[in-house]
Amino acid sequence: MRDSYLQIEKYIADTITSLCEKRDISKYRLSQLSGISQSSLGRIMTQENLPSLITLEKICTALGATLSQFF
Repeated sequence: MRDSYLQIEKYIADTITSLCEKRDISKYRLSQLSGISQSSLGRIMTQENLPSLITLEKICTALGATLSQFF
């Protein structure tokens, strides 16, 4: 079961990184646009935390993507 979470955490971190690169948005700017603290965003990006659906939706909105586009 833990392996499934690791795959999801990696997918989320990789997708956020990819979308940031495509849109030329830094992690700092993503934090500002999404209203998510840099430390929380950092834990998501280092795969330490799995974001809630609300947090993920804020990230998607900041990146100009829907949840369905994200997945």
